[in-house]
Amino acid sequence: MENFLIVLGIWLAGHALRTFALAWLRKTGALLYLAATYAAGYFVAGGSHLAGGCAVAGWFLLPWLEIILRVRTMRLPLNKTLSNRFPPSRDEFPHLKELTAEVEDAGFEMVEDTGWDGGEVRQFLRLFYLPESRVQAALSLNQQRGAAIVYFSLTTRSIDGRTWTTTDYPFSNTMQQPPGVHVQRVAWAGSIAGLLKAHVSWVEKCGLNLPQDAVDVDSSTLTERLSGELQHQIRHNLSTGIIKESGEGTFRYSWRGCFYLWRQFVKDLVKLA
Repeated sequence: MENFLIVLGIWLAGHALRTFALAWLRKTGALLYLAATYAAGYFVAGGSHLAGGCAVAGWFLLPWLEIILRVRTMRLPLNKTLSNRFPPSRDEFPHLKELTAEVEDAGFEMVEDTGWDGGEVRQFLRLFYLPESRVQAALSLNQQRGAAIVYFSLTTRSIDGRTWTTTDYPFSNTMQQPPGVHVQRVAWAGSIAGLLKAHVSWVEKCGLNLPQDAVDVDSSTLTERLSGELQHQIRHNLSTGIIKESGEGTFRYSWRGCFYLWRQFVKDLVKLA
Protein backbone atom coordinates (compact mmCIF):
# COMPACT_ATOMS: atom_id res chain seq x y z
CA MET A 1 0.00 0.00 0.00
CA GLU A 2 2.85 2.38 0.82
CA ASN A 3 4.40 1.91 -2.63
CA PHE A 4 1.03 2.51 -4.29
CA LEU A 5 0.58 5.75 -2.35
CA ILE A 6 4.05 6.94 -3.39
CA VAL A 7 3.27 6.34 -7.07
CA LEU A 8 -0.18 7.93 -6.71
CA GLY A 9 1.30 10.98 -4.94
CA ILE A 10 3.89 11.56 -7.68
CA TRP A 11 1.24 11.12 -10.37
CA LEU A 12 -1.19 13.55 -8.69
CA ALA A 13 1.59 16.12 -8.24
CA GLY A 14 2.34 15.85 -11.94
CA HIS A 15 -1.35 16.20 -12.79
CA ALA A 16 -1.61 19.32 -10.63
CA LEU A 17 1.38 20.96 -12.31
CA ARG A 18 -0.08 20.16 -15.75
CA THR A 19 -3.04 22.43 -14.97
CA PHE A 20 -0.82 25.55 -14.83
CA ALA A 21 -0.31 27.82 -17.84
CA LEU A 22 3.44 28.32 -17.29
CA ALA A 23 5.39 26.09 -19.66
CA TRP A 24 8.11 25.13 -17.16
CA LEU A 25 5.53 24.00 -14.61
CA ARG A 26 3.73 21.92 -17.25
CA LYS A 27 7.00 20.31 -18.34
CA THR A 28 7.84 19.56 -14.70
CA GLY A 29 4.44 17.87 -14.44
CA ALA A 30 5.26 15.73 -17.48
CA LEU A 31 8.56 14.71 -15.86
CA LEU A 32 6.66 13.69 -12.73
CA TYR A 33 4.44 11.46 -14.89
CA LEU A 34 7.60 9.73 -16.07
CA ALA A 35 8.85 9.54 -12.49
CA ALA A 36 5.57 7.91 -11.40
CA THR A 37 5.86 5.42 -14.27
CA TYR A 38 9.43 4.62 -13.27
CA ALA A 39 8.42 4.15 -9.63
CA ALA A 40 5.55 1.86 -10.63
CA GLY A 41 7.85 -0.37 -12.69
CA TYR A 42 10.48 -0.31 -9.96
CA PHE A 43 8.10 -1.35 -7.19
CA VAL A 44 6.19 -3.96 -9.22
CA ALA A 45 9.46 -5.68 -10.16
CA GLY A 46 10.61 -5.74 -6.54
CA GLY A 47 13.13 -2.93 -6.72
CA SER A 48 14.47 -3.34 -10.25
CA HIS A 49 15.89 -0.18 -11.84
CA LEU A 50 15.83 -1.97 -15.19
CA ALA A 51 12.09 -2.53 -14.89
CA GLY A 52 11.61 1.14 -14.01
CA GLY A 53 13.59 2.21 -17.05
CA CYS A 54 11.64 -0.16 -19.29
CA ALA A 55 8.37 1.24 -17.96
CA VAL A 56 9.46 4.77 -18.90
CA ALA A 57 10.67 3.59 -22.31
CA GLY A 58 7.17 2.24 -22.90
CA TRP A 59 5.84 5.79 -23.27
CA PHE A 60 8.24 6.37 -26.16
CA LEU A 61 7.71 2.96 -27.78
CA LEU A 62 3.91 3.03 -27.59
CA PRO A 63 3.55 4.88 -30.95
CA TRP A 64 4.99 1.82 -32.69
CA LEU A 65 1.67 0.05 -32.15
CA GLU A 66 -0.08 2.74 -34.21
CA ILE A 67 2.71 2.79 -36.78
CA ILE A 68 2.80 -0.97 -37.31
CA LEU A 69 -0.92 -1.72 -37.05
CA ARG A 70 -2.29 1.27 -38.98
CA VAL A 71 0.28 3.51 -40.68
CA ARG A 72 2.08 0.64 -42.44
CA THR A 73 -1.24 -0.52 -43.91
CA MET A 74 -2.31 2.91 -45.19
CA ARG A 75 -2.31 3.54 -48.92
CA LEU A 76 -2.37 7.21 -49.94
CA PRO A 77 -2.72 8.68 -53.46
CA LEU A 78 0.46 9.56 -55.33
CA ASN A 79 -1.38 12.32 -57.17
CA LYS A 80 -2.40 14.58 -54.31
CA THR A 81 -4.32 17.03 -56.48
CA LEU A 82 -6.47 19.73 -54.93
CA SER A 83 -9.90 20.39 -56.40
CA ASN A 84 -12.85 22.66 -55.68
CA ARG A 85 -14.81 21.77 -52.55
CA PHE A 86 -18.05 22.81 -50.96
CA PRO A 87 -17.53 24.13 -47.40
CA PRO A 88 -17.99 21.55 -44.63
CA SER A 89 -21.23 21.54 -42.69
CA ARG A 90 -21.53 23.66 -39.56
CA ASP A 91 -21.35 20.48 -37.51
CA GLU A 92 -17.97 19.62 -39.06
CA PHE A 93 -16.53 23.15 -39.01
CA PRO A 94 -18.63 25.32 -36.67
CA HIS A 95 -16.27 28.32 -36.65
CA LEU A 96 -15.59 28.60 -40.38
CA LYS A 97 -17.60 31.81 -40.81
CA GLU A 98 -16.00 33.54 -37.81
CA LEU A 99 -12.46 32.52 -38.80
CA THR A 100 -13.05 33.65 -42.38
CA ALA A 101 -14.16 37.05 -41.10
CA GLU A 102 -10.98 37.28 -38.98
CA VAL A 103 -8.76 36.61 -42.01
CA GLU A 104 -10.62 39.15 -44.13
CA ASP A 105 -10.38 41.72 -41.31
CA ALA A 106 -6.60 41.33 -41.53
CA GLY A 107 -6.78 42.50 -45.16
CA PHE A 108 -6.86 39.21 -47.05
CA GLU A 109 -9.17 38.54 -49.98
CA MET A 110 -10.89 35.17 -50.14
CA VAL A 111 -9.93 33.19 -53.27
CA GLU A 112 -11.66 29.80 -53.21
CA ASP A 113 -12.44 26.61 -51.30
CA THR A 114 -10.42 23.54 -52.20
CA GLY A 115 -9.21 20.27 -50.73
CA TRP A 116 -8.57 16.58 -51.28
CA ASP A 117 -9.74 13.18 -50.05
CA GLY A 118 -7.32 10.35 -49.38
CA GLY A 119 -9.36 7.49 -47.99
CA GLU A 120 -9.59 8.01 -44.26
CA VAL A 121 -7.78 11.37 -44.54
CA ARG A 122 -9.69 14.47 -45.72
CA GLN A 123 -8.48 18.05 -45.96
CA PHE A 124 -10.46 21.22 -46.63
CA LEU A 125 -8.70 24.52 -47.35
CA ARG A 126 -10.09 28.03 -47.74
CA LEU A 127 -7.51 30.10 -49.59
CA PHE A 128 -6.92 33.85 -49.25
CA TYR A 129 -4.44 36.32 -50.74
CA LEU A 130 -2.98 39.63 -49.55
CA PRO A 131 -1.79 41.40 -52.74
CA GLU A 132 0.08 44.27 -51.09
CA SER A 133 2.33 41.86 -49.15
CA ARG A 134 2.12 38.99 -51.66
CA VAL A 135 1.24 36.54 -48.89
CA GLN A 136 -1.11 33.56 -49.26
CA ALA A 137 -3.24 32.42 -46.31
CA ALA A 138 -4.85 29.01 -45.94
CA LEU A 139 -7.44 28.09 -43.35
CA SER A 140 -7.30 24.30 -43.09
CA LEU A 141 -9.47 21.58 -41.61
CA ASN A 142 -7.83 18.14 -41.44
CA GLN A 143 -10.08 15.17 -40.63
CA GLN A 144 -8.94 11.65 -39.92
CA ARG A 145 -10.76 8.78 -38.22
CA GLY A 146 -13.26 11.03 -36.47
CA ALA A 147 -10.62 13.51 -35.23
CA ALA A 148 -10.22 17.01 -36.66
CA ILE A 149 -7.77 19.88 -36.33
CA VAL A 150 -8.04 23.47 -37.62
CA TYR A 151 -5.00 25.63 -38.33
CA PHE A 152 -3.74 28.62 -40.32
CA SER A 153 -0.79 28.79 -42.71
CA LEU A 154 0.79 31.86 -44.33
CA THR A 155 3.05 31.39 -47.35
CA THR A 156 5.44 33.66 -49.25
CA ARG A 157 7.10 32.48 -52.45
CA SER A 158 10.36 34.32 -53.11
CA ILE A 159 11.50 35.22 -56.62
CA ASP A 160 14.54 32.90 -56.24
CA GLY A 161 12.25 29.86 -56.00
CA ARG A 162 12.13 29.33 -52.25
CA THR A 163 8.95 28.98 -50.20
CA TRP A 164 8.44 30.33 -46.69
CA THR A 165 5.49 29.13 -44.59
CA THR A 166 4.47 30.16 -41.09
CA THR A 167 1.84 28.01 -39.42
CA ASP A 168 0.22 27.43 -36.05
CA TYR A 169 -0.13 23.70 -36.81
CA PRO A 170 1.11 22.20 -33.53
CA PHE A 171 2.59 18.91 -34.76
CA SER A 172 5.69 17.98 -36.72
CA ASN A 173 5.56 17.12 -40.42
CA THR A 174 4.70 13.57 -41.45
CA MET A 175 6.93 13.93 -44.51
CA GLN A 176 10.19 15.75 -45.15
CA GLN A 177 10.15 19.18 -46.76
CA PRO A 178 11.92 19.47 -50.13
CA PRO A 179 15.03 21.68 -50.42
CA GLY A 180 14.14 25.36 -50.53
CA VAL A 181 10.97 24.94 -48.48
CA HIS A 182 11.18 26.58 -45.06
CA VAL A 183 8.58 26.19 -42.29
CA GLN A 184 8.22 28.20 -39.10
CA ARG A 185 5.82 27.06 -36.38
CA VAL A 186 4.28 29.70 -34.15
CA ALA A 187 2.33 27.93 -31.46
CA TRP A 188 -0.73 29.69 -30.10
CA ALA A 189 -0.32 32.84 -32.20
CA GLY A 190 -3.68 33.97 -30.90
CA SER A 191 -4.92 35.58 -34.12
CA ILE A 192 -4.30 35.73 -37.84
CA ALA A 193 -2.90 39.24 -37.35
CA GLY A 194 -0.37 37.89 -34.84
CA LEU A 195 0.58 35.07 -37.19
CA LEU A 196 1.03 37.54 -40.07
CA LYS A 197 3.27 39.75 -37.93
CA ALA A 198 5.41 36.72 -37.01
CA HIS A 199 5.58 35.65 -40.66
CA VAL A 200 6.67 39.02 -42.01
CA SER A 201 9.26 39.41 -39.23
CA TRP A 202 10.68 35.95 -39.95
CA VAL A 203 11.03 36.29 -43.72
CA GLU A 204 12.61 39.71 -43.33
CA LYS A 205 15.13 38.29 -40.84
CA CYS A 206 15.91 35.66 -43.49
CA GLY A 207 16.84 38.44 -45.92
CA LEU A 208 13.63 38.97 -47.89
CA ASN A 209 12.18 42.42 -48.39
CA LEU A 210 8.41 42.30 -48.77
CA PRO A 211 6.78 42.70 -51.14
CA GLN A 212 9.48 43.26 -53.77
CA ASP A 213 11.35 39.97 -53.15
CA ALA A 214 8.14 37.90 -53.28
CA VAL A 215 6.37 36.50 -56.32
CA ASP A 216 3.14 38.30 -57.09
CA VAL A 217 0.92 35.26 -57.54
CA ASP A 218 -2.20 35.36 -59.67
CA SER A 219 -4.78 34.37 -57.08
CA SER A 220 -6.64 32.24 -59.63
CA THR A 221 -3.61 29.92 -59.83
CA LEU A 222 -3.17 29.34 -56.07
CA THR A 223 -4.84 25.93 -56.08
CA GLU A 224 -2.74 24.81 -59.05
CA ARG A 225 0.43 26.03 -57.35
CA LEU A 226 -0.43 24.21 -54.10
CA SER A 227 -1.12 20.98 -56.01
CA GLY A 228 2.26 21.27 -57.70
CA GLU A 229 4.02 21.86 -54.38
CA LEU A 230 2.31 18.83 -52.84
CA GLN A 231 3.41 16.68 -55.76
CA HIS A 232 6.95 18.02 -55.41
CA GLN A 233 6.97 17.01 -51.73
CA ILE A 234 5.74 13.50 -52.56
CA ARG A 235 8.43 13.08 -55.25
CA HIS A 236 11.09 14.27 -52.80
CA ASN A 237 10.02 11.75 -50.16
CA LEU A 238 9.96 8.97 -52.74
CA SER A 239 13.54 9.85 -53.66
CA THR A 240 14.69 9.85 -50.02
CA GLY A 241 12.99 6.53 -49.23
CA ILE A 242 10.54 7.90 -46.66
CA ILE A 243 7.67 6.56 -48.77
CA LYS A 244 7.49 4.00 -51.58
CA GLU A 245 5.04 3.25 -54.34
CA SER A 246 2.51 0.55 -53.46
CA GLY A 247 0.77 0.11 -56.82
CA GLU A 248 -2.46 1.39 -58.33
CA GLY A 249 -1.37 5.02 -58.00
CA THR A 250 -0.76 4.89 -54.25
CA PHE A 251 2.16 5.06 -51.83
CA ARG A 252 2.86 3.79 -48.34
CA TYR A 253 5.46 4.48 -45.68
CA SER A 254 8.67 2.45 -45.85
CA TRP A 255 10.33 1.18 -42.69
CA ARG A 256 12.64 4.19 -42.95
CA GLY A 257 9.55 6.35 -43.09
CA CYS A 258 8.13 4.60 -40.02
CA PHE A 259 11.28 5.44 -38.05
CA TYR A 260 10.98 9.01 -39.33
CA LEU A 261 7.38 9.20 -38.05
CA TRP A 262 8.46 7.80 -34.69
CA ARG A 263 11.20 10.43 -34.34
CA GLN A 264 8.65 13.13 -35.19
CA PHE A 265 6.35 11.79 -32.47
CA VAL A 266 9.14 11.88 -29.88
CA LYS A 267 9.95 15.48 -30.88
CA ASP A 268 6.28 16.43 -30.38
CA LEU A 269 6.14 14.57 -27.08
CA VAL A 270 9.07 16.60 -25.76
CA LYS A 271 7.91 19.88 -27.29
CA LEU A 272 4.28 19.67 -26.23
CA ALA A 273 4.87 18.15 -22.79
